[in-house]
Amino acid sequence: MSKKDKGKRRKLVSLCVLSMVFFMMFSPVPSFIPSADAAFSSVSITDVKHTDLHPGDTRDVVLTVKNNGGRDARDIRLALEGTEIVSPVGPKVVQMNTLNSWCEKEVEIRVHVKEEAPNGVYSIPIICSWNEYYFDPIKGYITEPKGPIELGIYFNVIGKGVINIGDISTDPTDIRPGDEDVELRAFIENSGEAAAKDIEAILICGDKFKPSWSGTDRSYIGRLNSGEKGEAIFHIDIADNVESNTYSIPLQIRYKDTKGGEYEVMREISILVEPKPEFEIVSYYTEPAKISAGDKGVKLHVKVQNVGSEEAESVSVRITGEADVPFDYDVKSDYLGNLKRGEKGVGILQFDVDRDALPKTYPQGIEIRCTGDRDLGDDNVYVFDKQIQLEVTSSSSSSRFSVPGFEAGFALLLLFVVLLLRRKRVF
Repeated sequence: MSKKDKGKRRKLVSLCVLSMVFFMMFSPVPSFIPSADAAFSSVSITDVKHTDLHPGDTRDVVLTVKNNGGRDARDIRLALEGTEIVSPVGPKVVQMNTLNSWCEKEVEIRVHVKEEAPNGVYSIPIICSWNEYYFDPIKGYITEPKGPIELGIYFNVIGKGVINIGDISTDPTDIRPGDEDVELRAFIENSGEAAAKDIEAILICGDKFKPSWSGTDRSYIGRLNSGEKGEAIFHIDIADNVESNTYSIPLQIRYKDTKGGEYEVMREISILVEPKPEFEIVSYYTEPAKISAGDKGVKLHVKVQNVGSEEAESVSVRITGEADVPFDYDVKSDYLGNLKRGEKGVGILQFDVDRDALPKTYPQGIEIRCTGDRDLGDDNVYVFDKQIQLEVTSSSSSSRFSVPGFEAGFALLLLFVVLLLRRKRVF
C-alpha cells in the first residue's frame, strides 16, 4: 500500500471517530454508560436454606451463589473452613464451572453441629476465588483471576437437653408389703439435643414408701451429653399395709444447661408390689378365764386372721420365749393349716403358772409363721411377731405360803391343837 493510500485510510478512521463522538454528544437518544458493577464480576452468597440446626445434627444445606457483576465468572472455587461448633462434612471445596453475569446457581453442602453445642449463632467461613472472563475490544477475550475473598454463612443452633427415664430394676425383684431396704435402680437418659449438667433425681415417696435412711430418696447423676445415660440408685421401705398393685412413684429431676440455665421436670418410676399374707390377732382367752399362781394345764386360745392380699399356707402359732414371764408351756405351738384371705383360725396352747407368780399383767410374745401362696409363685416364709397380755389375778390357795415344808409343819401344828383341845375336854 502506498503512502498516499495509508494517509487516506487514517483520515477516514479519524473522520469516523469524530462522527461517533459528535453523534453521542448531540444525539437525542440517550447513550448507554456501563455501571460500576458492570465493569467486573462479583461472586457472593445471597441465600442459605436450612439455617436452623440442632446440636448433633448432620444436615444438607443449600447455598445460592450469584454473580452480581456484568462480566462472567468461571472456575469458581468455594473453600469451606469448619469451626469447633459447626463444620463441613465430606468435600471441603465446591467447584462451579461457569456463572454468567447477573446469574445465580444453587449448590449443596453438608454440615455437622457438635453434640453438646450451646444455643447461639455460628458461622462457617468460605474462601471464594474465580476467574473473570470478558471481551476486550483491543485485546480480545481475557481471563483474569479474582479473589480470594472471604464469605460467610451463618447458622442458628437451637437445642436443649431432654431428660427421660429408661430401664428400671429392683432388688429384690419381687417387692412385697413390709419389705425394707428395697433398692431401686433407674437409668436417667438425655434424649435431647444438648448436654445437661448437675442432674439430680429426687424420689417423692409419700405414705406408702419411705426412704430406708437419710438421703436414700436422692441420687446425683452429674453431666449427661446428648444420647448418654446414667444410673440413679434409691433405697426405700414398703409400708406393711400396701395393697398388691402397680404404683407410680413421682420422680423430680433438676438439671442445668451448659450456660447455667436451670430446669425441672417430673417423671415417674413404676413398681409392682406383689401380694403377701398378713396376720392379726383377732382375740384370745384362757381356760380358766382367771388364772392364778400355781394353776396347771391352762389353755390359751389365740384366734388369728389373714388380713393380707394372698392365701397363707402352713400357718402355725407359737409362743416366743420371754425372760420375765412366769409361764411354763407344755404345748408351745399349734398348726392351723392354710388360711385364705380374710379367713380365721384358732391356735390352742397350754401352760402352767409358776407357783410364785405375782398378781399382775404379763406381756406374752406370739409368733405367727406361714409360707406364701405357692400357686402364685410365692415361696417366701413369713414371720409375724405379735404380743398379747396375760393377767395373773391372785395367788392360788395352795400356794399362798411357799416356804418349803410349810404344809407338813402346818399339819403337825393343827394336829397338836386338836390333841390339846381333846385333853382339855378330858380334864
